[in-house]
This record gives sequence, C-alpha cells and structure tokens, in this order.
Amino acid sequence: MFKPMSPVQLRIREERKRRGLTQTELAKRVGVRQATISELERRAVRRLNMVLLERIARVLKVSATDLIAPAR
Repeated sequence: MFKPMSPVQLRIREERKRRGLTQTELAKRVGVRQATISELERRAVRRLNMVLLERIARVLKVSATDLIAPAR
C-alpha cells in the first residue's frame, strides 16, 4: 500500500546564501523562475522533483541529499 511521504523542508536558502546568490541568480543558473526557488525555500514539500533538486544541488555544489531536512 502507498504511504504518503512526510513533508520535508529543503535547505536551499541556507546553501544559496552561503554562496552569495540571490533567488534570481540561482533560478537563472538552474533554468527555472525565481518564484519556483522562492516557493521551494518557503514551504515544506510533499512531492519532490528529484531532477530539479539535482540541478539546484549541482549549482550549489552540494549533494541533493544535503538539501533535504525533516520538516519542523
């Protein structure tokens, strides 16, 4: 039986700021809208697009798993 995934909080903001990038700069490098980055930084997510997460991680020079933290 399918069990829903618990929400996770992504650590994108922390890593983005560590590298001195704005949301707009990160979005351009990843190839998404700034609003997408903003939403990922603000909300706990239940559905995770791993391809997008991998692209963000590559730009931030971390692993995708480094960007995932349990929701508070």
